Amino acid sequence: MPFPPCAPRFRRLLPCLALGTVLASPVHAQVADADARLMEQVVRCHTTVHGAPREALATAEKLLAMPALPPVVEIGAVGCRGFAQQLLGQGEGSLESAARLQALLKTPGLPPLERNRALQMAATLLQRNGQTQEGLQLLDSMLERGIADGDVSAQITALTGIALIRAEQMDDPEGALHYQQQAIALSDHLRRPPLPQDVMLHYNYGYTLLRLKRYDEAERAFARTESIANRLSNQDVMLHRIRGHRAEVLHSTGRLEAAKAQFLALLPWQQQNDPLGQVVTLQRLARIALEQDQPEDARHLGEQALALAEAGKFPESVRDSLDLLAETSMALGDAAQARGYLRQARQIDQARMKGDNLDRLARLQARAEQALDPIRINATQEASRDRLLRNAALAAAAILLLGGGGLYLRMRRQQRRLRQLGTTDAVTGLPNRREAERLLDAAMSVSPGDERDAVLLLEVDGFKSLNDLHGHAAGDVLLRAVAEELVRNSDEHDHVARWGGATFVVIRANTSQAAAFALAAHLCRCIERLQVDVAPGQCLTPSVSAGVAPHPLFPGMVAPHADTLRAASRALQVARRSGVGTWAGLWGLAEGRNVDVYSILRDPEHALAQGWIAIGGGRPMSWAPPRDGAAALPPREENRGQSRVSHLP
Repeated sequence: MPFPPCAPRFRRLLPCLALGTVLASPVHAQVADADARLMEQVVRCHTTVHGAPREALATAEKLLAMPALPPVVEIGAVGCRGFAQQLLGQGEGSLESAARLQALLKTPGLPPLERNRALQMAATLLQRNGQTQEGLQLLDSMLERGIADGDVSAQITALTGIALIRAEQMDDPEGALHYQQQAIALSDHLRRPPLPQDVMLHYNYGYTLLRLKRYDEAERAFARTESIANRLSNQDVMLHRIRGHRAEVLHSTGRLEAAKAQFLALLPWQQQNDPLGQVVTLQRLARIALEQDQPEDARHLGEQALALAEAGKFPESVRDSLDLLAETSMALGDAAQARGYLRQARQIDQARMKGDNLDRLARLQARAEQALDPIRINATQEASRDRLLRNAALAAAAILLLGGGGLYLRMRRQQRRLRQLGTTDAVTGLPNRREAERLLDAAMSVSPGDERDAVLLLEVDGFKSLNDLHGHAAGDVLLRAVAEELVRNSDEHDHVARWGGATFVVIRANTSQAAAFALAAHLCRCIERLQVDVAPGQCLTPSVSAGVAPHPLFPGMVAPHADTLRAASRALQVARRSGVGTWAGLWGLAEGRNVDVYSILRDPEHALAQGWIAIGGGRPMSWAPPRDGAAALPPREENRGQSRVSHLP
């Protein structure tokens, strides 16, 4: 299927994690009989919040106006109010509810069940309102306590929270998928009637698959979500959002008019009941208008979406609306306004995930992996048996050091330094080409399935022109900024290296075709948002072209990395020929294992027709053979592509 002229970014539309556990726990046993009626109102509030948020908000406010509420009632009412406020676009009020939940955690004698419930709701409200660091702190506390107490529900919510941050704040749906699958696996072991939290768990999973363009899997996940939602009451918001996503599938597969009709049918209900859903639908309609060459209509819809997102305090939707308006401004020929929107978007990106947040997320993920993986638990137990031997070895090492080991350590440090200089690029601090080739050799795997290592070649567009215009010092500054952005937006276990000149390589282990192509699109998008100050008053906005191929090129084979690099270089060449700032990917299939690699790279369109490879790209592009008829290895010197680096005032 050819890609549309401007491939749409999937809008982020994950629901907040409402307090499904309210319905699953014996709350009545924790309150006096006289308060049972109040608790029934709390339960009703949470069951209606997604179907009738205004009604739920009124119920919560009525409860909170009463004096001397028991903690269990107050926690439930404050949480319900916060979720209703968030759904209705009252971001400041929702954050105030999160703060009140955190204050209630200090209530003396608060039962563990109520503490976990308050933690769940506060963490979710903070994340949904852009307070990522604070939400991570609460998730960290919740996961630690859930593992210690064997509380599966708390573990599920913490895993879902990690996935939410990876999907939204880090724009990494592939990374989120792993934690969602863990949460679903834990949930499937709970033998109980369906709860609202199950609806949201499977909805989030389906939405992540949709973002990854795994449409068949997404449809199955949404079908299961809809089945669960139909067994519960007051799930209108969820059901309408599922319809919106199915319309987006129509949009993504080229059926624009059918998608447009479904989006327009959703708008009146969303206007009254789901402001966030309304924002996303307006953004999707604007994308369709752009693709139908109606930029004025697209700008009008985009401005509506931005105004609603800002009024509702929806930080991710504000960010997406700015991207949309920048594209619309470029389509209208207003480059200055487009740069203004991009500056605002970049400011949001810089504030979204600071270093402390990334470190905390890494620690939280590590704790989840270690505590929830039986193999690692067994390994830890096995390691404890050797603790005395290890301690003895450390003591012996200490004696050697005291007896003159200082000289030895200095020599070792010098040797490490020399090795580092031999494997590190002096400009960017990344691994150099020699080290990248070593990593490719080490990454060789043989897999009968489609999951292999992905190799991405990314080249800064117009870099030679940039050097000629601004000087090599400015070029070095730009290369360092691009390198940092690639590292920041790659996964923790990815390898990022400088291949040579203006070309970088990214290696991701054990991934799928869809995930590799999504990574290329994600990195191109991140570099487009980058603004680099190379001198006083000089700000450069780079773009990169990317080529993707698997390693090994075909499944179930042992092949040198040269074949993969030729394929990635061929894809990069196709991406450059189609313009700037986009990507192209070539993925070998099992049917092509016995075909000559050079024949495939010479005419990929023929190979595609024979079923030997799969190809993809960020926009329509031709894979016809180049004039010289060869697919060379990626260049080590400056590229010759057309410059797309903007010089800002």
